[in-house]
Formats: sequence, structure tokens, C-alpha cells
Amino acid sequence: MSIPSEHLLVIGDLSSHHVAAMVAILHPDKGEQVAAYKRIDCHTDDLSDRGRHEAMAEAVRLVCEQAGIEPWSIYLTRPDADVVSRMAIGWASPGEEMVLTAQDRTWALRRAREQATGADREVLQVVPIVWKVRSREGEREVEDPVGERGNHLQVEALVVSARRGYREQLAAVAKELQLDLDGVIPQPVALYRGVAGRLPKRGLSVVIDMGARHTTILVRRRERLVHIETHAFGGQDLTRRLAEALHIDDERAEALKREVDVSSHATSPAPEGQQFIWSDLQERSVQLAPAARILSEALTAFFKERARDLREQGYLAQQGQVHLVGRGAGLAGLALLLKDVLDLPVVVGSGDRQRQPGDELDGLLTAGLVCCAGDLRRERLFAESTTLRKRASGLWSWLMKPMH
Repeated sequence: MSIPSEHLLVIGDLSSHHVAAMVAILHPDKGEQVAAYKRIDCHTDDLSDRGRHEAMAEAVRLVCEQAGIEPWSIYLTRPDADVVSRMAIGWASPGEEMVLTAQDRTWALRRAREQATGADREVLQVVPIVWKVRSREGEREVEDPVGERGNHLQVEALVVSARRGYREQLAAVAKELQLDLDGVIPQPVALYRGVAGRLPKRGLSVVIDMGARHTTILVRRRERLVHIETHAFGGQDLTRRLAEALHIDDERAEALKREVDVSSHATSPAPEGQQFIWSDLQERSVQLAPAARILSEALTAFFKERARDLREQGYLAQQGQVHLVGRGAGLAGLALLLKDVLDLPVVVGSGDRQRQPGDELDGLLTAGLVCCAGDLRRERLFAESTTLRKRASGLWSWLMKPMH
């Protein structure tokens, strides 16, 4: 593949039910395009660290062979139950009215990033939400401050953070792969980048991704991502509750979970005063009603608490729409349950009835990961070019000093 190495992106995804690797090409004008993709299905949470690393190494090897490249570095992502966001303000003040540069933009984002996040947390990414430029004509919002004229630049940014040590864990994965870590991509940000183009242009959009171990909630308002939260709650928790309450094994609990409608939890009386032949089919039929009640109560309690928090923070409105994605979207009745709890219409996935929610999520996440990796690579290339220009400028100034 005759592509400059700085325009090649290798990305690895360590999800709960698979590891995936992709190679993308960073085009100067056309954006990013996926050149190769490889996925290995496995329950990564059941594997040892060595097992996960070996699976990731195999996916990277196969995808790079398919693309015909030799990898040197990699971007990595992994779902985590402690990725959250907060709003922060950053600024840059040139002092006099002038044309704002990319360097001013970088300084504003850096100031937003450097605001205190707590000793137990580390910043993963800063997502600009609103840019404001102040000039003699007053203050105005702009899409991109570079090239605008003003004497003060302010950004309202979403600072995405995780527990301290998250980046170190992924750096250890890259080291095992014998690759440099290009960057860490927060999975909720990648999901948003993948789904953003399919959300309504106006009003409020709430994206809920319920997976095996984690549930992520994204809020978009006025076409801007304003909130991210993740929780250690997912399909595995529901399976475990069924197994414990009904005294059945996990395999049967998982199958039962897929049969019930969680929006209905009417109970049916157990047979009395008669002999009952307990075939597997009959036993499962008797278990359907209590299973529906158990799941409905667990899901309702969880999402009611989330809805209360979102309303208290001002992130829920009377008009909007919920998009339910991920493996959990396949639970019968979950969309109706969410509609009642959040008091908003619910769309499964992007609304494409021809695609399963889980399959669609993989495509959305892949597209988002490539976009995020492209952004990070462009930022790095810009920073390197700026450093080189400064060094060259300094050298030229030294060479042009008059001799005494």
C-alpha cells in the first residue's frame, strides 16, 4: 500500500464480546476511509490478560496482512464503566484584535483540559461544544475560530475523563503488541461520532447503548454533544438476577431473558392441587411471568434513577427522541419501558428496520473510531508541524543575527 505512513491509522477495539482491528487511510481532503477490518468473536471478560492480548495481536496481524502494511503504532479503545463528562471553559486572549490561529484554538482547549478533575481521574479527550469570539463588534458564536478576527476566544468544552489508570492499561496492551500507543479513544465519543449523522437535526436526542456489562447514555442538544455517562449495568446483570431469583443456571437464564417481554410483568398463578409434569418447555413457560417481573423491576429502577439525574441536570426536555442501540436493544419490550420512564418516543437503532441493533452498533462504532483516530492524527501532525516551524524560525533568526 503506497500511502505515507502518517496517513495510515491502525485501530484496536477490545469490546466485551469481541476484539476488532481496522486499518484506515487519512485522506487530506476526503477524510477517513476504512481499508481493512477484522473481528474475532470472544468473551474478552472471561479471558486472562494474556488471552486478550493474544486475541488482539491476532486481529491486528490479520488486518495488517489484509491491508498490506506493517504496523508501528495503534489507537486503542475499551469500554469502561467509569467514563463520564463535565463541562469546562477554556480561553485564549491575544490581547489585541487579530486573526485567530490554530494555535489560539489549541491554547483554549488546553486550558479547558487542565481544569482540575480530581486526583483519581484522568482526562481522555476534550470535545469543543461552543466557540465564542469577542471583537469590537461584540461577542459571537462561530463554528471554527481559526481565521476569525477577535481579541478573545472562549470555548465551552466537554471534558471526558476516566478513572486513573485507564490509559496505562491500554498502554500495556500496546506494549504487548510491540506497538507504540498512538492514542486512547473513549468509546462513548466514538459511538457519538458514528451515530451523530443519523440523529434528528433539531431537538433533544438521547442515545442509550446497553451492552453486556455497561450502559452508556449520550445527550445531544442543538446538534451538540453535551453529556456522557456510563454505568456498570448491562445484560449480564440481568442474567445473573434471573439465575439467582429463579435458581437456574446462567445458560437457561440467558435464554429466558431473550424470551420475555420486559414491558409486561403480569404474574400468573402456579398450578395447585394437581400433578404437573415438569418438562423443560412447561418449566420455562411457568418461569416466563416471574422472569418478566424481575427484569422489568430491575430495568425500571435503573432507568428511573438515570432519568431523575438527567432532569436534575437539565438534560431532559419534554420534546425529543431516544435512540436505543447495542445488544440490549434486542430485549423485547425495552423500547416501550424506556418510553414510559423517560416520557419520550423511542427508536431502536437509527430506525433502519433491515438491521439488527447489535450489528448496526458495530458499524456505527467502527465509523466513529475511524473519525476519532483521524482527528487525533491530524492534531498530532499539526502539533509536529508547528514545532518544526518554530525550530526552523529560531534557527533562521540565529543564522540572520548580525556578526559583531
